[in-house]
Amino acid sequence: MKKNKFTIFVIVLITVIAIKQSSGQEFLPFSQSTYSGVSGLMLQPASIADSRYRFDMVFFGTNFLVSNNYLAFRREAFYNPGRWDEDNFKEKYVFENLNGKDKSGIINIGMILPSFMVNLNEKSALAFTTRIRGFSNVDNITEDFAKLAYEDFNYEPLLYKNLTNANFSIQVNYWAEFGVTFARVIANTGKHFFKGGATFKYLQGIASGYGFVSELSYRFDGSDTLSLFQSKVNYGLSSNFEEDGIKPLKAVSDPGFGLDIGFVYEYRPGIEKYRYNMDGQEGLLRPDKDKYMLRVGVSLLDLGRINYKKGYYSQDFVADIRDLDLTGLDINSIQDFNDTISALFNFSDNIDQNFLMRLPSVLSIQIDYNFAKNLYLNFSPYIALKKGTQITTKSHHFSTYNLTPRYDRRWFGVALPMQADEFGLFRVGIGLRLGPVWIGSNSIISNAFSDKIYGTDAYIMFKIPVFKSIKRDHDRDGVSNKLDRCPEIPGTWIMLGCPDADGDGIADQKDECPADPGPEILNGCPDRDKDGVADKNDRCPDHAGKPEFNGCPDTDNDGITDFEDECPDLPGLPALKGCPDRDMDGIADKDDKCPEIAGKQEFMGCPFADTDNDGISDENDQCPAIPGPARYNGCPDTDSDGIPDPSDLCPNTPGIPENNGCPAIKKEEIEIIDRAFSDLEFESGKSIIKTGSFQSLNELAELMINRKMWKVTLAGHTDNTGNPEKNMELSKNRTQAVKDYLIKQGVEEFRIKAEWYGQERPVADNKTPAGRQKNRRVEMKITFD
Repeated sequence: MKKNKFTIFVIVLITVIAIKQSSGQEFLPFSQSTYSGVSGLMLQPASIADSRYRFDMVFFGTNFLVSNNYLAFRREAFYNPGRWDEDNFKEKYVFENLNGKDKSGIINIGMILPSFMVNLNEKSALAFTTRIRGFSNVDNITEDFAKLAYEDFNYEPLLYKNLTNANFSIQVNYWAEFGVTFARVIANTGKHFFKGGATFKYLQGIASGYGFVSELSYRFDGSDTLSLFQSKVNYGLSSNFEEDGIKPLKAVSDPGFGLDIGFVYEYRPGIEKYRYNMDGQEGLLRPDKDKYMLRVGVSLLDLGRINYKKGYYSQDFVADIRDLDLTGLDINSIQDFNDTISALFNFSDNIDQNFLMRLPSVLSIQIDYNFAKNLYLNFSPYIALKKGTQITTKSHHFSTYNLTPRYDRRWFGVALPMQADEFGLFRVGIGLRLGPVWIGSNSIISNAFSDKIYGTDAYIMFKIPVFKSIKRDHDRDGVSNKLDRCPEIPGTWIMLGCPDADGDGIADQKDECPADPGPEILNGCPDRDKDGVADKNDRCPDHAGKPEFNGCPDTDNDGITDFEDECPDLPGLPALKGCPDRDMDGIADKDDKCPEIAGKQEFMGCPFADTDNDGISDENDQCPAIPGPARYNGCPDTDSDGIPDPSDLCPNTPGIPENNGCPAIKKEEIEIIDRAFSDLEFESGKSIIKTGSFQSLNELAELMINRKMWKVTLAGHTDNTGNPEKNMELSKNRTQAVKDYLIKQGVEEFRIKAEWYGQERPVADNKTPAGRQKNRRVEMKITFD
């Protein structure tokens, strides 16, 4: 009897008093993963927006967990149930956690049925989920009650004592839920990214029940005798518990509705390194890569409740009985239990037909730090809500704090979840993503190294993932393989993936000059002179020409290229290197002194020698080197005064024959010149003009002013008295004095030429005073050009 009671107690305790996380936590490392896909919305509904999947489906997933905060098992017994039948099982393999605190816990099992997510566009995603969830809570079991149960209610220190247990509570809830999740990117400024999401759930109850005693007062008088004292019990079961069995597909509740809602912020300081160009679009963000350094999420999960149809025989009652003989009870089913309590206790007058079971609501915070390539550290507090002692029909979580380092890649991931709960228990597990199979446990590592095991858990999931990816680009030129005409060689989008080294818009494989830009009509070769002949074939690439001359010009169209044509502007003959020969004497016009008259080579194209090309043979030409008319025998007449230059003393100024070609000078003008010469006197031995000479010099100056074509040459002389050098200096100074005087009177300086000869050119004998007087003079001679 004792052994049977203990075995029953252990099974109940192990399967009921579980301080583990709910379905949102069983798959904890997977839900946190950047590759969580549809399974991520169990923790954060916003996660499916901007995920790494185009489509993700969970084909099937399940989890179970067993744990307690009262009894611990040795490792060798925990994983070997066959040892539980040993007579000294408790002494060898079981430890009690006697810390004076109440024992509370939950149980959670669940299944994920086919569920999937799909992207609507770059910013939005939609998911459909189907799950079956089971949740049981046991709260506020005093250590006295737990100890009595462990000792088969035969623990002497606690017998025959009135004991109490406040807020004793049991809740069981199994339900199916069908969820529709919508998530969307709300804001994206590059470095700062924000998204939100919500899951709307349709809930269908499968089975539920609760028991709550605000003040349980009891006493055991031996292991088989129980007394209860005025203990008000709130008790209810869904109607199917009173039938032959639970039928999962039979509705035992009204339709319920639930809600998950969440938001995620990502800090992306290195966003630019995730940009790429593809098929003409620039600055695209890689959809297959996580871009954040820090991700922070907040979510409220399992908001809602289910309205169950209450069984008729599960009603509130007051437990008040003395010395109940437990050996006389025969309870093998729920119906037996209901029959027993209805026989022993009086039900309340208020018969409830329904009861509400609240979902296990939580507040979840997710902080994810990407500290290296594919390496992450996640911290996720999981705060249980609705744990108040006044709520009788509630299922709830226990709060946990989870630190998870992980390594994540597309087809493989490993995570090490480390978890501490509100009861101070700590566990370490491992989660593996092996392609489509995800498997893990949150306690397997800590259990492997611990002598005392308080529980175990495991979860597995089978997925069909379709990852996001960028278009394949074998040569990494920004043109996808599908559109790339040169998939093995990097090119440009404009050229549809083919290279164009010179940027002329012609692919290199079609470009005859791939290093130099050129027009398509010339197969990509340049044409600097724009003559339609590619430079590589152009003998004259910098001068526009004709194709028939290999790109060289022929300006005069004589069939000889300009660079071979000595007369490129005049059509000519090939024999004369492109120069014309008008008189057809075989001498090019440019070399022909008589281009209109056929001549001889020795006479440079003329019929006779004519050095000056004036048409007069040299033998008859009085000026053979200077061209001139025949009437002057080949001599020129520059001033056209009828006097040929050789006979013209003033060849540049028209004159008269009587004056040898110079202009005629009037008698009175000659007299003025002679008077100025004869009247000119200087102070003895000096260059100072005497005042008596001023009148005649003034007349000369006036005459010069009136005769603009005239020029005057002044020549100074001395006698031979004294030093020759001084005489030369004196003649210079006196000549200059006359010049200066005339200039002051208004004669332009350029019309006066000054010469001096000292004593070198006497006109008389210096031996006599009269001769020396004549030699001291400044001659004045009128000249013309």
